[in-house]
Amino acid sequence: MESVLMPNEIELFVDTMEPQKMNKLGSETWLEWHNRIQKLNQEAAVEAACLKEEHVKEALVSFGKAKVLVHEAILINIWKYKVLPKLLKLEPNPESTFIAYSILYHEGVCVSLLELVMFHSNCCEALEDSSVDLLDYVCGAISQLLSVKQADAPSNKESAQEELFRQRNNLSFEIAIRCLSILRYLTENTQSLPITISTRLYTTHDIPVLLTEILLEMPWVKDGKQFVGGKWKDWDHEQLGQAEAQVWLTLRYVLLDPECPKYYPITESRRNQLTKLLPLIRPSLLDQLSPLIELKHWLCKVSCLQEFAAPPKPILLEAILDIKENILRHCGGKWKKIAENQLNNIFTSSKESLQEAAKKLSEAYNTDLLEQFEVKENQICAHCGKSAIQRCSRCKNSWYCSRACQVDHWSQHKEDCSS
Repeated sequence: MESVLMPNEIELFVDTMEPQKMNKLGSETWLEWHNRIQKLNQEAAVEAACLKEEHVKEALVSFGKAKVLVHEAILINIWKYKVLPKLLKLEPNPESTFIAYSILYHEGVCVSLLELVMFHSNCCEALEDSSVDLLDYVCGAISQLLSVKQADAPSNKESAQEELFRQRNNLSFEIAIRCLSILRYLTENTQSLPITISTRLYTTHDIPVLLTEILLEMPWVKDGKQFVGGKWKDWDHEQLGQAEAQVWLTLRYVLLDPECPKYYPITESRRNQLTKLLPLIRPSLLDQLSPLIELKHWLCKVSCLQEFAAPPKPILLEAILDIKENILRHCGGKWKKIAENQLNNIFTSSKESLQEAAKKLSEAYNTDLLEQFEVKENQICAHCGKSAIQRCSRCKNSWYCSRACQVDHWSQHKEDCSS
C-alpha cells in the first residue's frame, strides 16, 4: 500500500498545524486545513496497517501538535449543536449541504487520527493538560451511544435539514465507537497524565457505571448485525467485535487498578450496577478475551459484599477545561451572529464556489486507498465462509469469524499453519 504523504510533507503539515477559529469554519483556508488533516489521517492509517515507521505519530509528538486535534474535535462538536441549528433556521432549505457535511466530517477525521496515534503511550503523554479536555469530550461522545442510533437514508426524499441532522447523528455514532478506544488508551496511561484525570475518570464521569450501561445496551448490535470496521456486518451472536472488546478491557483496567479503591469506593448502588455485568461474561466471551477471568472474579467478590463504603465526598478542587472554555469565551455566546457570518460560505449556491471546494477536497478523499482498506476488511472465514475479522495468530493467513470455527477447522489447517 503506497504512502499518501512523503516524510517531509508530513513534517510540514504537522509543524504548521494551528487551532482553528469558529468563525473560519467553511472558508477556503479552512477547507485547505481539512484537506491536510484528512491526508495525515490516511497516511497514519497506511502506516499502522502496513506496520511501517509511524511518521505521523512521531511528528505529532515531536512538534507537540496532538493537542490541536483535541481542540478541533471539541470545536466542531460545539459548532454542530450551537451553530448548525441556527444556520438551518436562517436557511431551512439550502441548495447544497456539501460544505456543512465536510465540517461535520472533520470531527470524525480528527477523532480517527487521535485513535490511531494514541495507541502509543508517548502520544498520550504529549497531550499534557489537554488530556483532561479530551477525557471530557470522549465521555460525552460515548454517553451518546445510549441515545443516538445510526439511521439509513429514507426511501422518500428528505429535506436538507433532515439530511444534515441524520448525517450528524450517524457521524456522532461512529465517533463514539472510536472514542471507546481512545478512552481505553487514556485509562491505561493515567500515571503519566495530570492527577485530575483519575478523579474525573472515577468520580466526575463514573466510567465503570457508564461502560456498564453501554454493555447492557450493546449499541454496536442492530437487527442481527454487528458494527465492525465502520460497517454493519452479519453477526453470529458470539463473535466479539472491537468496540465491545475495548469496553471490556477498559472496565477491567479501571476496576482492577490498585488505585481504584482510593478514587472509587463501592457503594450499594454501584454494586447493584456493576454486578449486572456477571451474566454477560459468558464462556464464549472468556474464550476470546481471557483477561476477563480476573474481572469476573472481582465482580463475584463485589456481589458478595455485605458492608458498603460511604458515598464519595465531593471534590473541592475541580479541573478547568481550558480548550472548551477558551472556545466558548471566544465565541461569547453569539451563535446567531456566527451563523449569519458563515451562511454564505457554508450554504453557498454558487456552482463555481462548490466546484472549487470539491476540487480542494478531491485529493484528500482518496477512493483508491479506501478500496484497498475495503479488501482488507472483507475477509472470509476459512471454515464457514462468513465475514471474518480475526485471523490465526501463528500463520496470520487464515481468517475466522469466531473461536469455535477456528477450533473446528484446526484439523485441516494445522498442516498449513507455519510455526
